[in-house]
Amino acid sequence: MKPSLLLLCTLLCAQGVFADTPAQTRVKEFKTLLRSFESMGTVVRGRDAYRPDVFARQAATLKADAGKPFANFPAGSQADSRAKAEIWSQSARFKHEQATFLQRVDTLDAAARAKDMAAIRISYGAVAQSCKSCHDAFRGPAK
Repeated sequence: MKPSLLLLCTLLCAQGVFADTPAQTRVKEFKTLLRSFESMGTVVRGRDAYRPDVFARQAATLKADAGKPFANFPAGSQADSRAKAEIWSQSARFKHEQATFLQRVDTLDAAARAKDMAAIRISYGAVAQSCKSCHDAFRGPAK
């Protein structure tokens, strides 16, 4: 690549010309959450050994990242995503689903810090149910 073309690409990237759309950003952030959540799930289901400190770090990471995708639902960002129009037409319900999810992630984090596997299993299931509830209401089929 010629140095001048490389410089132009670098400048355009720095100015956000090739920045992700809100839909692309939230998909990436939800995938990050899913990776954390799935790794905890292998422990909850007994497929991996329970290492309390590792599990607590994973739960803390999930908690730290849990709210990030929700900042990327501005009006008009439905195109090229699985987001249903109801996210914006039923915004109070969507915000309620979000608040429920965040509260359940907090509860899972607390159970992980307490190293209480019985509470972890219950909390993990509650987080999973929160995801399902929101997806059922606000996520459309794959495009």
